[in-house]
Amino acid sequence: MKVAYAISFEDFLTVQPQFVARPGRNAGFKGVLVVCLLMVSLGFFCIFHGLGISTGGFLIGLGICSAAVAYFYDKRSVAKTKDKYFRNCAVAYQRMHCRDQRTLQLDQNGFTVTCHCGSVTRPWTELVRFSENESVFIVGTKTHAQLVPKAAFPSQGAITEFRALLLERLDADRPIPSRSIKFSYIPRDFRDARLLHLFHAGGWRHLAKTWATFCISACGAYVIWRYVSPQGDPVVLCGLIGVVLGVPILRGMRAKRRHHLAPQQISFSEQGLHLQDSATVARSAWTQFVGYLEDDHIFLLYYGPRVYRIIPRRAFEGREAEFRSLLEANLGRFNYKRTAPLPPKPHDVPQSNPST
Repeated sequence: MKVAYAISFEDFLTVQPQFVARPGRNAGFKGVLVVCLLMVSLGFFCIFHGLGISTGGFLIGLGICSAAVAYFYDKRSVAKTKDKYFRNCAVAYQRMHCRDQRTLQLDQNGFTVTCHCGSVTRPWTELVRFSENESVFIVGTKTHAQLVPKAAFPSQGAITEFRALLLERLDADRPIPSRSIKFSYIPRDFRDARLLHLFHAGGWRHLAKTWATFCISACGAYVIWRYVSPQGDPVVLCGLIGVVLGVPILRGMRAKRRHHLAPQQISFSEQGLHLQDSATVARSAWTQFVGYLEDDHIFLLYYGPRVYRIIPRRAFEGREAEFRSLLEANLGRFNYKRTAPLPPKPHDVPQSNPST
């Protein structure tokens, strides 16, 4: 089977992280909105306690106007950030080599990618990942990923044939079906993973660094307060405390990344793991991992110091000992004190981390 194709900018955008910022949802605007609400509340307090209608009205009007100005400023900032995002995507697209003419040929021995730079043939054993969205297929090895637009196929039948051929080759080294597990992630899995990583995989070091920075900033604020205001003016101290506390509060208000909770299927054998969900099929040899950790609820399989795969223990249904024996034979316990390289990234299409 042979497919000649060109990668359009629209197809390239479908595999990039989506731009999700929206006006009014950013941490900075939320912080300003809280201040404005406090200002409006103070205005009503002044009116109800007879401290002056004019003073209260001024505070209420100032709070409302400040919130409106902050919203329009945030809207303008989001628009500028969005323009920058698309400019960066355009630059990355322009850097792709031979995007206007490529050929992918599949045969019994492997697959060959041809462009103006030359031809590269890889055996089927190097195929470790296959995924798709509405517009493109992604065919990945350990070091590269090829983006193949669906528009390049002459018919829906050709698309189906291509998909079936790639899945067949990925399934060729798949473990026997009796050793597969099916499950869906729940929010608790990610909380347990963070705690396990925090206490047993060196995650506490980042937290300690954050607290050390906070303590140093607090000491610096105290020194500045004593220097600027020898008389101990509490207004200056409150301002400095607001600055020191404002940064971590705003960081905590950032939108959290949504976790992928769709059904998963994982098969395991002496060769490694075979992973499948609604959009991706991938194969990971044990050599791609650097160790594992476990607690009463989950296993964490580490690709690198901060990149891991979560497998809940509830999914094994009596085959947990078999899986653990494979881990002990092929990996061993993860040691965060030992430097481990991160998995290689493809040149053309960035792959997302399994979990962080």
